Amino acid sequence: MKRLRVLSGAAALPILGLAIEALWAAAPPPDAADCEARLQATVEAISTHPRVKDVPPAKLKATTEFTVGNMLFVLLHEMAHGLISDLGLPVLGREEDAADGFATVTMLEMKTEFTHRTLVNAAKSWMISAQRSRENGESVVYYDAHGLDFERAYNIVCLMVGSDPDQFEDLANETHMPEDRQGTCIGDYSNASWSWNKALTPYMRSPGQERSAYQIEYGKPQGSLDIFERAFRANAFMDRVADRLADRYAWRKPFSIEAQSCGQPGANWNVPSHKVTLCYELADEFVQLYKLHGEDPLATLSPPAGDRASTPLGFR
Repeated sequence: MKRLRVLSGAAALPILGLAIEALWAAAPPPDAADCEARLQATVEAISTHPRVKDVPPAKLKATTEFTVGNMLFVLLHEMAHGLISDLGLPVLGREEDAADGFATVTMLEMKTEFTHRTLVNAAKSWMISAQRSRENGESVVYYDAHGLDFERAYNIVCLMVGSDPDQFEDLANETHMPEDRQGTCIGDYSNASWSWNKALTPYMRSPGQERSAYQIEYGKPQGSLDIFERAFRANAFMDRVADRLADRYAWRKPFSIEAQSCGQPGANWNVPSHKVTLCYELADEFVQLYKLHGEDPLATLSPPAGDRASTPLGFR
């Protein structure tokens, strides 16, 4: 499998500490009804596209939630690279792990069933990618900047369990996470949340301070990829994330988020242009992953004991 990569982000942030201030604290976090309404609007926006004309409504909704939810996780991951780069945050660990931690902790702070399902789907996408790699007999890449797919999946699950061991105990058990590891996840979550809070607090936008400028751009999709432009516009997840980050933090420079055709799946934060690029091809890749094993339970996708065979899906 071709690994999904475009350009690299900036530097890394440690995963050490206890309790991030909610990204959405400047306004009430999105409730379940709002998230479901956005999902339904997205489904309606793409329902007339020739590509999905024969897809049953329930499957179309499930595939849409999986795809858009994973793209939301990707965007938060890339915006973490942007914050690290723009604000000059310290580098004490692997950047990709820090960015995954930011995306996970941020979504946990929203505290909705939708965002919890989105995190489960994000972990599931890594597991499906690993499963596909095994089925295709692909080599394990140990030297990549990203962790292995199963490692990234379990890091998400671990932070979820650490944030609320009772609420996510069933998730831990379904993914065959040992009980002793479940206990240490509490420390992992407190470290990740505290560290991001500690790093970002000095850059909180003060009352009356000019709001950071940003742009949202939609490039022309190629061929049937136009279905993803429809979905992105209807869901407005790019606008929502940009608006909150611009409102919350005092960025040094304006930033932009662009969805575009890239010729291959990927996503990246580009330092010189101060821009996150989300490739329509990456959204299509999530659709393909869902078609493979999206309806399979997590228990069947979790690796056998001691198995590390996976190739990173990799957005950077």
